[in-house]
Formats: sequence, C-alpha cells, structure tokens
Amino acid sequence: MVAADLDGTLLLDDTHELTPLTIAAVEVLERIGIRTILVTGRMFRSAARYAGTLGLEGPVAAYQGALIREVRTGRLLHHDPVPLDLAGEILRFLEPHGYTVNVYLDDELYVAERNADVDRYESLSGMRANVVGRLSAYLRQPATKIGVGADPAIIEVLLGRVRSQFAGRVNVFRTWPFFLEMTNATATKARALELLGARLCFEARDVLAFGDSYNDVDMLAWAGTGVAMGGAPPELAEAADFMCEPVAQDGFGRYLMRQPWFPSETLSLDYE
Repeated sequence: MVAADLDGTLLLDDTHELTPLTIAAVEVLERIGIRTILVTGRMFRSAARYAGTLGLEGPVAAYQGALIREVRTGRLLHHDPVPLDLAGEILRFLEPHGYTVNVYLDDELYVAERNADVDRYESLSGMRANVVGRLSAYLRQPATKIGVGADPAIIEVLLGRVRSQFAGRVNVFRTWPFFLEMTNATATKARALELLGARLCFEARDVLAFGDSYNDVDMLAWAGTGVAMGGAPPELAEAADFMCEPVAQDGFGRYLMRQPWFPSETLSLDYE
C-alpha cells in the first residue's frame, strides 16, 4: 500500500498539477498490485479530480482524514466531523477578530464574504465558495473541517492561540503558510489509514507513506516506511524514515524508481 499526500507531495507547488512521472509511477504501482490511496487535507471533490487523473477509483481520505469516500461509487466510508457545539464555539472565537474563515459542510465550502483570501483559496483548490454571511449564525450541523486564511505572520500567532484555547478538543495544523485548519481531535491521517486497513486488510507495516508538511507527521510516523519530501519541516523529517527529492524534482517517482521491487525499467525520467 502506498499512501500519499497531495499538495507539495504529488502536486507541484506552482501549478498544483500532477507531473507525468507521478501519473506513470502510480499506473505502475497499480499494475504490480500495489494500491495507492490519497490522504489529503483537500475537500473530497477536489481530491477526487486528481484521483481520476491517476486512475484511482477506490477510497480517498480527505479533510486530514476526517472523511473517507470512494471515488467510483461515491460511497461514504467514514465521517468524523467537529461536533456542532464545538464548531460554533470555534467560530465565535474567530469571528470577532475579522479572520477569513472557511467552513466545510457536506463537501461544500462556506464563507462569510468574498475577499482576497477566499479568491486565493478557490484558485488553489479549484472549488467555489458559498457566501452565506455570519458563519456562526448559518451553522446548523457538525463541520467536517474549519479553516482560516490570513497572512503567514498572522497564521503563526493564531496557531498558538487556537491550540491553547481548544487544547485536546481539535487538531490544528498549518498547511500552507497562509492557511490553518482544524478538525475533530480524533480525525487524523494515521487514523484514516488504520480504518482503511481494517477494511482492506493491510497493517501499518505494509504502508509506504509520502508527505511534505506538518499535517503529515502522524501518517509518516505510523506507516511502516515514511518518506518526507525534500524541503519538509524538521518535525516531519524527524518522523520520516527517509527523505526524497522535493516535488519539483519528482521526488515521489524518483524514490519509487530506486526501490528493488519497483520495475523501474518501465519508466524513464524522460517523463519529466
């Protein structure tokens, strides 16, 4: 089993697209009987587009593992949202400060108003936001995820504040430098893989996991083999067993081509 993050791992930082070598490497994995599962902070609909390009029809773990759904059938396998009361508390904590807040409900994105932060997020994710006014007043159900977009310096300070205010009740990650995400405290990438392992009959020792950022630490630490992309933060490098080239140098595909069990003769770096 190969578990892979998307942004900064399989997707290029500048274009947010898959490289030809990445697509070809996943095709080879499928051909030799090794399943690839995308494990990402993205919305399911956003991640499913890339799964389709890769020829993957099975489960995708989205929203940092809070939601697992099959691509081909659309069947929901797992959902671990932030409870309604807690989600409302988080929104009331954030709203007075004027942060740009994203709320994810039923695989849809909701914001209070349109601004530059929302435009940037839409451009990166390929998703369109629903503008609904004050989010704490709109919320009527548990939230799959809550996000905040702001300048990197603001995100750095807010990260500590949110972790202090909601310690033990939510997971808080800085994903992009300008984006912070919150999920249920029990929703992690490692737990999503554990749940899928019980369903698909694999264990941690069977998993080769790739990631590039803070939200991948638990996944790489849990997997039998964890690979951090070049340029990953120290926390991730410490959790990983190996490092590979950064995504801009096709680290994912290059790492696979160096493995003795991978038929590297079927690929060429000409895919670059």
